[in-house]
Parts: sequence; structure tokens; C-alpha cells
Amino acid sequence: MNLLQVLNEIHRALGEIRHELGTIQGELVEIRRLSYRVSMLEQSQSWLKGGWAMLAAGCGYLFHGMYVR
Repeated sequence: MNLLQVLNEIHRALGEIRHELGTIQGELVEIRRLSYRVSMLEQSQSWLKGGWAMLAAGCGYLFHGMYVR
């Protein structure tokens, strides 16, 4: 192997490393956004729980009115 082939091999290896580092960086950005997504899901879940609680309370009030008389 001559010097030019060695340099080309090093250049190719560095290109592959740069590509892998870019992939890792993209995954890290997505991991940072994960907490925001989880927060949004938790907020939606709390709204749904509240909605079901209000629906149950309303049904309880209606059935209570029917059976008290």
C-alpha cells in the first residue's frame, strides 16, 4: 500500500465516523424532545381523567335523583 491509498482509507474512515456522529446527534435531539412529548401525554391523560370523573358525577347525580323519590 502506498501513501495515497493509506490517506484515502483514513479519509473514508473519517467520513464514516462523521456520519455515525451525525446519527447519534440526531438521536440525542429526539431524546431531548421526549420529555416534552411525555409532558403533553400526561396533560392529555389528566384532562381525560377529569372528563370521566365529571361524567361519572353527572350520571351519579341523575341516578341519585331517580332513586331518591
